[in-house]
Amino acid sequence: MNPSLIFQIANGITVIAWLVLILSPNQLKVIRPLRVFVSGLLLGGVYVFALIIGNGQAEGDFSSLESVRSLFANDYFLLAGWIHYLAFDLFLGTWEVEDGIKEGIHRFLLVPILALTFYFGPAGWLLYLVLRLVTKKITKKVKTT
Repeated sequence: MNPSLIFQIANGITVIAWLVLILSPNQLKVIRPLRVFVSGLLLGGVYVFALIIGNGQAEGDFSSLESVRSLFANDYFLLAGWIHYLAFDLFLGTWEVEDGIKEGIHRFLLVPILALTFYFGPAGWLLYLVLRLVTKKITKKVKTT
């Protein structure tokens, strides 16, 4: 199968999964299917498929930036790298929502964080951790007064 087509399909599925996560009226019900089936099985399966198909067709490794660039010159390894981002960022987004619910963070505060996590995973996670810390401090302060 053409790696460009797989890329387009994976992106489309991932965008739909993020919209379901953000817009679902009962986020707790969608977290597990998104985490297990979309992020884990579907995207994880595509990731493994891309690695298997691309194996032996690329030079390079993870020992230097130049070697990674050589490795990603192979479309299947480049696809695997992109799918890796999609899967882990979606996994992280489901964790943020689940933890946010446990911590009592309003879902509308999570929307910009989820958008940031979708586009720039670690930056969104960092912002979520800051929001979580601030929310805990405010909650603690309110309880003591």
